[in-house]
Amino acid sequence: MSLPSLPTRSIEMSETSSDSPEGCSNGENASAPPQPRKPIPRKGHTKSRRGCYHCKRRRIKCNERHPECNHCIKAGLQCEYPANIIQSSHRALSSPSPQEMVHLRSTPGAFTMADMRLFHHFLITAYPHLPVGADKIWITVIPSFAHNYEYLIHSILALAASHLDAVSTANVAEEAISHRIMAMKSLNDALSVPPKTRNERDARMAAALALAFQSSHLQDGLFEFLTMVRGCNLIAGDDGLNTTESAFHAFREDGHLATMRSRLANSQLNSVNRDDLDSATLSLQVIEMLNLTDWEKSFYDILVRTVDYAYDRPVEAYATFVLLYNTPSRWTHDEFQSFIDPNNSVAQILLAHFIAIQAILTPILRLERVGFQGVNAPTSVLGWIEGIYKNIPPNMRHHAEWCRQVARYPFMRFLGQGHIEYYE
Repeated sequence: MSLPSLPTRSIEMSETSSDSPEGCSNGENASAPPQPRKPIPRKGHTKSRRGCYHCKRRRIKCNERHPECNHCIKAGLQCEYPANIIQSSHRALSSPSPQEMVHLRSTPGAFTMADMRLFHHFLITAYPHLPVGADKIWITVIPSFAHNYEYLIHSILALAASHLDAVSTANVAEEAISHRIMAMKSLNDALSVPPKTRNERDARMAAALALAFQSSHLQDGLFEFLTMVRGCNLIAGDDGLNTTESAFHAFREDGHLATMRSRLANSQLNSVNRDDLDSATLSLQVIEMLNLTDWEKSFYDILVRTVDYAYDRPVEAYATFVLLYNTPSRWTHDEFQSFIDPNNSVAQILLAHFIAIQAILTPILRLERVGFQGVNAPTSVLGWIEGIYKNIPPNMRHHAEWCRQVARYPFMRFLGQGHIEYYE
């Protein structure tokens, strides 16, 4: 099994600079003739002598990133550095400072202290809330062998960086994408051969889950999210994960549902807003008139059943909702690729309803997080609806109007929803 490679993204990062300290007077020279006042150091960045030609010409600070600086990437310019700067940059990259680098046993490459801080952030707050009730898996079991698998450690760091970027002003979005790209490449290579050990199976599952959760933080991450969810389901189909020795044994569909059935049966706070359900029902009735393929119709039918059950049968509603995640993994490769194709407007409308229905089911879905000790970070999931609305033909946009209204609900109605920029 192979997951599609992701394109490299360049994200503009903010740059900080500190003011230079001003000089202090000396009391011993009080009787000396007054000296000319020293000029106050100019505030702002230190003059860069290693920047690219374009930044020098535009008189802006170059971040000196190689092979292309951020300003040139943003402006669509071909970044060019003086030859001596390129040579010195290559020397610097080939001999990292021992104070800044930490080599992880059995892991190719090296990791900075910033990466270690991301790893710590993952263990404390950023690990996934699934499998339900499995905090121990993420904070003790997975870290015990993560250093042996490059794709796993990069997946963990990718999720941690996206999570930290969402809950703070750390500005680590670029690091998140960098680790994601390395994780995807390494995971694809690993999936070309069968796993040899139980830990290797669990490492692949953990990496795919971490990358799926990270996808929810990407503004245009719908395609990657669906692909990684399919990857998780395909990996979960390995018989090795069904043994009690696997760290993800509890993530089997029957075990997961058994836990949630118990929680839903004992909860008094799982009632979904009936007005939301009425609106969802009306919107689904309208899109039934669209020309659906057989596999699109199967997805549509699950959406309808989920909403029907959500009125007064939360256990059945949750069990049916889970099928929306599992069913696409049972389709053929061509069917799945057609389903996630941005040019397939019918499928895009179905996906908009999937996202909106997931949002209104928050009273039920929040029970997945009972006992979860991590921090729920804002995501970009509801914002994907706006991207779908913008992308589909104008004469079909009315089919996504209810979904768009859900995306515009006050953010506090749904767990972890970030700011959305709306298309007009």
